[in-house]
Amino acid sequence: MPSRHFEAVIFSAKAAVATVVAAWGYQLIALPGAPWVAAVSAVLVTQPDLHSSFNTSLMRVVANLAGAFGGAALLAATGQPILAMAIGVLATGLICYLLKQDDALRPAFVAVIIVTLIGGGNEWRSSRDRVAAVIIGCVCALAVGFLFDKLSRVAGTSRKKGGGEPEPSE
Repeated sequence: MPSRHFEAVIFSAKAAVATVVAAWGYQLIALPGAPWVAAVSAVLVTQPDLHSSFNTSLMRVVANLAGAFGGAALLAATGQPILAMAIGVLATGLICYLLKQDDALRPAFVAVIIVTLIGGGNEWRSSRDRVAAVIIGCVCALAVGFLFDKLSRVAGTSRKKGGGEPEPSE
């Protein structure tokens, strides 16, 4: 099998395993809320290499913390989900722009929207549950990525950054 096809199979398998582990992990901990948030977070942060997955995970967790708690605070302050969402998205966009955090923009927007529109009367709890699910998904994706990285090194199939010949087995 050509290396590009093999890499696609490995990456897809890594993403599939990460989503399953994240959903099961969330259910195992028995947190309120939906395991799909953990699974979505796992697949969104899964990258071909472990270093990129770590950076993406860190950015996603920070963006979700900011968006979820900002949205919850605005919802509690205004009592109006649509108004809180509008102010939250606007403020989040401007803050991310000022901090030059373009990669954090979309996950933070999503967190604001979900928390303000699905707050369900307990904004802080839903925010906490969402952030917990994101963290669980990211940790599971990193653990799966680490295992895949180690297995590929043992099998001698890891690749140098930017392509090239496979690295020798250790």
